[in-house]
Amino acid sequence: MTGKQQTITAKQRTSIFAVLLAACIAGAFAQTSLTTALPAIMTSLNISAVLGNWLTSGFSLAMGVIIPATAFMMKRFNTKPLFLTGLALFAGGLLLAAVSRSFPLLMAVRIIQAFGSGISLSMTQVIILALYAESGVGAAMGFYGLAVSAAPVIAPTISGIMVDHWGWQSIFWVSGGISALVLVIAFPVMRNVLTTSASAHLDILSFILAAFGFVGLQLGFSNLGVAPAFSWQVLGALAAGVICLAVFVVRQLKIDHPLLQLRIFATRDFTVAVLLSMFLYAVLIAGSTILPIYMQQMDGATVTISALAMLPGSLVMAVSSPVTGRVFDRFGIRPLAIGGMALLAVTMIPFGFLTDTTPIWWIAVVLAVRSVAVAMVMMPAATWGLASVERKYASDASALLTSLRTIAGALGSAVFVAVMVACGNNPSGVSIAFWAMIVVAIVGLVMAVVCCRRSSMN
Repeated sequence: MTGKQQTITAKQRTSIFAVLLAACIAGAFAQTSLTTALPAIMTSLNISAVLGNWLTSGFSLAMGVIIPATAFMMKRFNTKPLFLTGLALFAGGLLLAAVSRSFPLLMAVRIIQAFGSGISLSMTQVIILALYAESGVGAAMGFYGLAVSAAPVIAPTISGIMVDHWGWQSIFWVSGGISALVLVIAFPVMRNVLTTSASAHLDILSFILAAFGFVGLQLGFSNLGVAPAFSWQVLGALAAGVICLAVFVVRQLKIDHPLLQLRIFATRDFTVAVLLSMFLYAVLIAGSTILPIYMQQMDGATVTISALAMLPGSLVMAVSSPVTGRVFDRFGIRPLAIGGMALLAVTMIPFGFLTDTTPIWWIAVVLAVRSVAVAMVMMPAATWGLASVERKYASDASALLTSLRTIAGALGSAVFVAVMVACGNNPSGVSIAFWAMIVVAIVGLVMAVVCCRRSSMN
């Protein structure tokens, strides 16, 4: 039995799109809001930087693990109840975090938040593509990019001010309340936008293999800063992760009903879009994690000051994302990808020369310019990649893109925080971590020059 797509009027489409944007803002806020507050939480809970980083990278990792299953969920369950379930899990996890007083409990409810956010965020791109299939998908994804890509800049600003005035728990009370409100509004607005099928199948073994694989990589990279490279905590975890993922890939190519249709990577544009998104996310999330630690613990800034340093970037992002969506519609991905990756690499060079007296205003200026680079690549690359895949594989493509770039953010944060700690956990260590990020950005730039085609949809 197959569930049919409901007929959507222009007014309903606009309402659904507004709800999607509101949910994405709340979800992306929760994903990155702890970056500025992390030093305060580390002090409050008496935990190290490596352990504290799990509250942010672990959230991203949990999202990355659950998102592959959403490809099945979108095929099997109606859009409205599935989307509302994701929002409910997310809001409930936030409110539980507000009353958490220990690291294990806070980590557990962050995972609940991540599962809910992973479901709703993964669905959003597919729903937008379905709503705007006829025209305007680039502009729609540009505004969606404003919601998703601006949050990593806006969230640290808002959360930093809140932490200074009301404590770190206030982050969860406010974002939990907003998410609950979005849930109430979404209930009458959301429609069953996507077609479903009762024959959709979830391969449990594949899901387990993917989960253990990504967790193994995360553990291994996280332990780089606190354990020898050839220890079981590092090499053993990495080896286990690689083996699980290798078995996962082989299994997806052999079984009749894979968890994710990996054969869509044969579509060249999609593969390039995924890799560009992964490089961008690895650098973006790592930088958003490391800079607040540097400003507060090494440069003597308060939480509010370090948060305000992020504010110019959020304003630039708000202007840039819709514009880059329209530029994509007209000129395609090539100029945006090349220009964006080049600008990303250049804007991180100043962070390679940080000292304990670097002015905060200079950091704010550089971050603002970097926001233009992020807007040029993030949503245009996603739109380009998803549009290159056959419509019947839209849910698989969205799940793969969202999952892999989210996990890249988690792994990038773990790796570069470990580099910072291993190199002395001081301004010199921060600078070395940013030089390593520059290398990643340059690799992305080379890929954009060689692989990004001139047409936006071919």
